[in-house]
Amino acid sequence: AHPIAHLIARATLDFKKTVAKQPQSLSAAASQYRKLRRRHPPPGFAAWYAFAVDQGALIPEEFFDQIYHDLGPFWGLDPRMLAKQAHAQRTRISIRDGKMVGGRNGNEKLDMWRDMLGVLAQYRHVTLPDVDIPLNTNEEPALIVPWEDIATTMEFTRPLKLKPGEVLDEFSPVDDDKEFDKKYKLDVTWLTEKLHRPAVAVGLRTYWSLLQPACAPNSPTRKGKLMADIWHMQGHTREEHLAAHLLPPRFPNGSVDGYVGNWSQAIDPCQYPYLQGLHGAFVRPEQISTSQKMFPLFSGSKMSINNDILVPRAEEWNATYGPLVVDDAPGESWSQRESKLFWRGPATGGTNTKMNWNRFHRHRFVSMCNGSHVEAAEQSIHDVNTSTSGISPAGTFRLHENAAYRLTARKERRLADWLHLWADVAFTDLKCFDEAKGKSCPYNSAFYSLARPESAEGVAKSKYTAILDGGSEDGREFVKCLQSGSVALRASVSQSWYDARLWPWMHFVPMDNTFVDLYGIMEYFVGSGNGEEKEAHKGHDDQARRIATAGREWALKALRREDMLVYVYRLVLEYRRVLDVKRERLGYAGDL
Repeated sequence: AHPIAHLIARATLDFKKTVAKQPQSLSAAASQYRKLRRRHPPPGFAAWYAFAVDQGALIPEEFFDQIYHDLGPFWGLDPRMLAKQAHAQRTRISIRDGKMVGGRNGNEKLDMWRDMLGVLAQYRHVTLPDVDIPLNTNEEPALIVPWEDIATTMEFTRPLKLKPGEVLDEFSPVDDDKEFDKKYKLDVTWLTEKLHRPAVAVGLRTYWSLLQPACAPNSPTRKGKLMADIWHMQGHTREEHLAAHLLPPRFPNGSVDGYVGNWSQAIDPCQYPYLQGLHGAFVRPEQISTSQKMFPLFSGSKMSINNDILVPRAEEWNATYGPLVVDDAPGESWSQRESKLFWRGPATGGTNTKMNWNRFHRHRFVSMCNGSHVEAAEQSIHDVNTSTSGISPAGTFRLHENAAYRLTARKERRLADWLHLWADVAFTDLKCFDEAKGKSCPYNSAFYSLARPESAEGVAKSKYTAILDGGSEDGREFVKCLQSGSVALRASVSQSWYDARLWPWMHFVPMDNTFVDLYGIMEYFVGSGNGEEKEAHKGHDDQARRIATAGREWALKALRREDMLVYVYRLVLEYRRVLDVKRERLGYAGDL
């Protein structure tokens, strides 16, 4: 059987197993919690459970794993210090007596988050504790602490399972005047793109140089080299570090016969040293404003190596005020959709320049879906000059002679023609770095023609939609795409609050960040287009329809605004406990 068929079957089984764990009572929820977290649930857990039940929310304990991953290290730090650090930050929302205090400082994102907490506070059953929530309003995550520092902190965290009689079920009161010294300043060094060491007067700080120490010592990225020549100001880059040469010649590391088998691994930059030269977030982020110090700070998205505390994106919350597009019978509309992969978007996801643009993930994806780029690459495969053979004219990707994915269209040397059958992919704006006139760009306009933005209609008329990293809109686009009944093909290096409640190959189709698996995925679903009726060439439209339907039904069940609020309520209770001086004794034991 095809590896994708195996991955779909495995995901379906795993999904059913997890969802079957939905607790049917407060005591079942509390005992699931104790088993998985090795301590009592936080104070307020009974109210949280009542709220979740009121909202008809699905709450198997695993759905909240991200919260414990994010807050884990804070159990090893002094709670008084953490509370001080949270209070000292300017962009924060303070909750006192269930009301939102502060937070209106003209920052749009902060206002959206404040609104989210304000809406939550008004529900029956909800009692939010007094706490300060500092929020990162930049697009990029803020904290990237070296792995060893986190490991040391984790050594000081020990779950204590107290006897029910020893458990305190109320948070300590917060006395602002007594606890917080107005003169206290949070001591943080913010590292930016500029290097302030005279020894390296030229050059910029690369994000990868901060990312490497945050990876585990035995990970491929930590053991690998920093390819400093990628960022050489005059473009003196070694041949093996050019974008097309960095792509894996065979299957990506850790894949199942070429396809993503483990989503947490696929989005983890510590597993793929070559991503430093193949993804905009690492080649040149839109901004670097980051710290290697551990303190409480919430962000709407982050990577697995960041230490921000994940909360739903402000834009995602805002989008829940819009109309929910619900067409009752996606099954019928499926047959009317075109069997095409749709994508429109600007060239975002980092700052692309004349020197680096062909390393960007969005540029690579658009090139790989462009017939003329692919045709030129295909024609050059057997070039005598091996250093240019199979490389696209834009230098964004490479077709290898020993095609690992065994595509029929490659064998028959008609890859470009096959692409025309299903690819509907284009930029809407080239986001030119330094000399932008309009939406085009002097250094790469020759390679890309622009299309007008038509996202919603395009998604509605296509069976497949690609979701790629690039600014804050992609989190929202992904959920919208799931709701629309199109199959989402998603590649990312970012984590989102809902990751633990979505199953790749059941609710969406995961892609590797290099996109070397893209053609294999599309051949499996749309077929090889050579007119033969053989099983191998026909495609699997039925399985695609099942993924689209499952993704849509699940998004309407588990990714609603109510689910966001259930997640945030649990997060606030857990976070408040970590900041409490009596945290080791705090908990809920009312069911015991």
